[in-house]
Amino acid sequence: MALVGVVGTLSAALVTQVRADRVKRLEIDTLRGQHAEDRAHAERMRTLELADAHEQRAEARRADARARLRACYVAFNAAARQYQTAQVNVVHALRAGTDVTDVNEYVVEALEEARTAFRASYAEAQMQLPGPVLAAASAVSRRLNDHYGVLKKSLAETPRAPAPPDCEQRVQSAWVVLTELRRTMRRDLRIDDAAP
Repeated sequence: MALVGVVGTLSAALVTQVRADRVKRLEIDTLRGQHAEDRAHAERMRTLELADAHEQRAEARRADARARLRACYVAFNAAARQYQTAQVNVVHALRAGTDVTDVNEYVVEALEEARTAFRASYAEAQMQLPGPVLAAASAVSRRLNDHYGVLKKSLAETPRAPAPPDCEQRVQSAWVVLTELRRTMRRDLRIDDAAP
């Protein structure tokens, strides 16, 4: 019986040790599973953060491109309107007569400066404007440059001749293409064009 007691005691110790080993393996397996789950979760979070950062950078690039395009629109529109205004001023000076006065010379210089500024702005716009806006800008450029040619011809005559009778009407008609250009730009920028 003593032998049975010793075997029972040893068996109990062995069974306890086996169970303890089994519990320890289960704990280790559970910890490994938890670590794997934590790593997978961390990887998912990292992937989401990278995707979010990528989207934020892409949105920032789109906003920057939109801002540059808007600035180009503003500069081109302003340069075109100043060029048009300078042409109207020359027509008024030519209509006033053939005397060369300081005011007339100033008006001619202003026309040349406006033309130079317009050409620079148009060159930049040609590299940035989308198709429909570029078509409207090209129409403005052609119209203003045609009128410039007529005005320069009148200015080159000695003595200066008054502007041809239809010149003022032609120069004033450029406001129509300038208005269409503005509308096209506003449509492209998705701005409500309620203003005339």
